Amino acid sequence: MSALYIFQSIGQHLSLGQQSIVILTSILTSVGAANIPNAGLVIMTLVFTSVGLPTQYIALLVNIVWFLDRCRTAINVMGRYNCQCFT
Repeated sequence: MSALYIFQSIGQHLSLGQQSIVILTSILTSVGAANIPNAGLVIMTLVFTSVGLPTQYIALLVNIVWFLDRCRTAINVMGRYNCQCFT
């Protein structure tokens, strides 16, 4: 979503092929990144590079990614705690 947002905010449009690349790259990189802190920044770098978007635009989203990362971490910790209680 961040790649689509940045493309729209700078006035460019993604073709259908580029949108497919964004989707595939996001899915494939996020599979193994659930337990990595701040993995969203790394994934965004890979996605932005795959569609030719300069990575300097990631700086616009750092605050949002920071907050979302804290939310994902809290959910992971609560999920692990609940799983240990039931086993």
